[in-house]
Amino acid sequence: MKIFRKSENKGEKRLFLAYGIFNFLVTNITLQVLLFLIPTIFATIFSQLVNLIIGYYLYGKKVFKHSRLNNSVFKRYFFLSFILWLLNFLLIQSFFYYGVNKNLAAFFIIPFLVLISFLSQKYFVFK
Repeated sequence: MKIFRKSENKGEKRLFLAYGIFNFLVTNITLQVLLFLIPTIFATIFSQLVNLIIGYYLYGKKVFKHSRLNNSVFKRYFFLSFILWLLNFLLIQSFFYYGVNKNLAAFFIIPFLVLISFLSQKYFVFK
């Protein structure tokens, strides 16, 4: 049974990355454009809301194959989304403080946030 679990985990990772690329493109394009137009806090909040809407369905139903996306699951996903937004905002602001362009900082933070997101969804949100 261990072999089955390994292949199942690989499938989750592949699906998470495939749907994640789509979610990333929509969310990051939103973030990058908004960073030019509005303050970082509002840009990150709005892009996180876009990510929340797309991700909740795709990751819940398509990746982790959660049969019932109920209020309890949504609360956990929303909490994770809030933590990821907070990290995103604080890290962008921190890099910007040290002279790194906000758009470049947002781009470099992505792998870190993706790792946290996958592990949190797998073991906390859609367990």
